[in-house]
Amino acid sequence: MSSLEGNKIAAAILVGGMITLSVGILTDFIYRPHHSAQAAHEGGEGGGAAPAAKPAPLEPVLGLIATADVAKGEKIAQKCESCHTVTADGKNKVGPGLYGVIGRVSGTHPDFAYSEPMKAHAKPWTFADLNHFLTRPKEFIPGTKMTFPGLPNVQDRADLLAWLDKQSANPAPLPTPEEIAAEQAALKTEEAPAEGAAPAEGAAPAEGAAAPAEGAAAPAEGAAPAEPAAPAEGGAAAPAGESAVALIAAADPAVGAKAAAKCKACHDLTNTAKNKVGPALWGVIGRNHASVEGFAYSDVMKGMAGHPWNFEELDKFLTNPKAYAPGTKMAFPGIKKPEERAALMRWLRDQSDSPVALPQ
Repeated sequence: MSSLEGNKIAAAILVGGMITLSVGILTDFIYRPHHSAQAAHEGGEGGGAAPAAKPAPLEPVLGLIATADVAKGEKIAQKCESCHTVTADGKNKVGPGLYGVIGRVSGTHPDFAYSEPMKAHAKPWTFADLNHFLTRPKEFIPGTKMTFPGLPNVQDRADLLAWLDKQSANPAPLPTPEEIAAEQAALKTEEAPAEGAAPAEGAAPAEGAAAPAEGAAAPAEGAAPAEPAAPAEGGAAAPAGESAVALIAAADPAVGAKAAAKCKACHDLTNTAKNKVGPALWGVIGRNHASVEGFAYSDVMKGMAGHPWNFEELDKFLTNPKAYAPGTKMAFPGIKKPEERAALMRWLRDQSDSPVALPQ
């Protein structure tokens, strides 16, 4: 009997302990943060990556203009001159002429075909607006054709703007203390240049083209996306598209010469064979990829060394450069019309000391 009572007591103690443990677990579940659920909420099912970081806030530039380094600004602007003139004659190239750009209403330079968003902006280019545009062009004017990603260093932007202001018959006055304070208040950010930031492929002035590399000039503000461009060095898998090779023999070289006119902004097409922003293109058809002496090719282009440029390869590249050579820095989107590619290749074939045979 005493044994039975002992068993009952032991059982009661065991049950009580189990109840206490269960209550503790339940309480812990209710009140402790659920890390897995939180991770799923923040980063997707299974705790995926955190959302992408927001771009750095725009830094004010007006307070830097008065003390900016104009000589440095001129140096930053050198690569822009492959796509723009900054001379008093105001000639347009791939991008519009930039002489007198500060103070000029956007989208109004004579005889330049601007995009609709640029024309619709229709406001004078101030230091502050150019600061925003040069930082992130597509953010400031969504829909612009300018492919340049932006100039991240605020001091570089100040230097460039100070130099551009002097390229005018009527330079804009320096910002007043009131304007400087107003810009700082509007941007709500401290005036602190990003350390170590540097221009990407060279600075690109407003209303124009990105600084190209290893190929034809990128389309500038107002330039047609399908405008033919001269080829760069490279080679890889063929993109989809109708071949232009069968059209080359019957193509008009004069049409090709006209198509190649804008290529001259970034390439030397003469037998002097000098490198510019892109490699010299004299004799390009028939020579090997990445073979121009003294030109700094990208790694993807170097990987194609020893592979010859024939009509088939050049046609594939001109159709879609980034599909042909993934990783190329060439920003030009390609020539979609096979007739245009054929005419350009027909003309390029003649720019050689030993032109290759035309395709049959």
